[in-house]
Amino acid sequence: MNKIRNMNKTRNIVMTMLGLATSLYAAEPWTMHKIDNAMWNHNSLSPGDLNGDGYADYAVVHEGTEKYTFILHPGKDGDPKAPWKKVIVGVGVNPEYSDFGDFDGDGRLDIVGVGGHGAAAQIFWGPESSRVTDPKAWTSSLLPQTKNRGHFLYVLTRDINRDGAPDIVIGGRLQGTESLENMEGKRNAGIMWIEAPADPKDRRNPAKWLIHDIDTKTKGGHGFQFSDVDGDGDEDIINCNADWNTREEEEHVVWYENPGSASPDQKHEWPRHVIYEGAEFYSKAAVALGDLDGDGLVDFCVPTANEIFYFRKTGLKPVAWEKIIIPKDEKARWLQRPLAMADLNGDGKMDLVGMLIHDPKGKLPTTKAAVYLMTYEGTRPTADNWTTHVIKWGDGASGGRMFKGEKWDHCRFVDIDRDGDLDILGNCEEHYNEKRETVIGVVWFENEK
Repeated sequence: MNKIRNMNKTRNIVMTMLGLATSLYAAEPWTMHKIDNAMWNHNSLSPGDLNGDGYADYAVVHEGTEKYTFILHPGKDGDPKAPWKKVIVGVGVNPEYSDFGDFDGDGRLDIVGVGGHGAAAQIFWGPESSRVTDPKAWTSSLLPQTKNRGHFLYVLTRDINRDGAPDIVIGGRLQGTESLENMEGKRNAGIMWIEAPADPKDRRNPAKWLIHDIDTKTKGGHGFQFSDVDGDGDEDIINCNADWNTREEEEHVVWYENPGSASPDQKHEWPRHVIYEGAEFYSKAAVALGDLDGDGLVDFCVPTANEIFYFRKTGLKPVAWEKIIIPKDEKARWLQRPLAMADLNGDGKMDLVGMLIHDPKGKLPTTKAAVYLMTYEGTRPTADNWTTHVIKWGDGASGGRMFKGEKWDHCRFVDIDRDGDLDILGNCEEHYNEKRETVIGVVWFENEK
């Protein structure tokens, strides 16, 4: 790999001397650094600075071993390319996702975790920074009112009612089934927010946290994003309703209008506005949020197997979008969930980063870009001015079944090595061998633009 990189760099120098155009990303794929392969089934990747050293640590859960954990950045004097310290903070039932937040107002970060099979959400209370790596210093509380409310898949921390206390927003699907059969009588999680008690003294009392449903009907509450869609000053939600339980005729992209903290309607189901209806999406398709065209309005993209659906916002009064279909390069045409926006080459324009997942037989071929970057030429993104760069090729391994294989789950952008550019942090959820040893786990890709 290093030999290939050196050849590419030499070629770039020669081409530059000749005055020929070169790609900013001629050296492909990017160097991948493995920083956490302990246990298996790495899921979720939420940032938070636990020890106050100025570097982001990440909450990670393990569905297979039912553990809630975090990985600790090695800090200023450590080596970020070596494995990071991993700490188990507790256990759960079929854990799916976790996020940081100071839920009791004591100035220390806590972790909220959610899982499946009707399990209640729970909060792991964080200790002082000097003891964060001591598993015994973490205690937990279940939120009993969330038990048997469906299968929870996703959780984010947000101060929904603007009272200064972080609330909890959860998305999920039907409880107890992953098929479209026998759906009657199953509890649907939908999307909900759990209101933190106004009085800090009550925040460690689980009974004081109150559930408010945003949408009880959606079958796909995974990967939603917050955005002030209508420009009224509060955060709305954009979601793609596509999951195993979502019937094709129900698949759609919607935004939920936050009624605002001054309205009692904020504690009831929020108005749902359909942006697009169609059955092109694969289960749990991500929403990538950002100002893609640089016009000051927040756009978003959703991936399909063969295309990227780019929803360009064109107005606020009324809220309106233009749908632009961006064909994928052949090497990126495959089943996909993660998609995100960031300016990785420093040209002032947003790029797209996508991550693929294995097919129902557990395969992701070596001819497919398991992780890829899309950059556009000119001043504005269109359907046909994109170039795709390979960050990582698929490894070709086949798990032989639906829930085993190379499956990228989430990605973050952070300058991990502090060299002035954004790197990519990602986790690969179901990639393990017959001994349940993780093949990839949590890694970061070094930006060498």
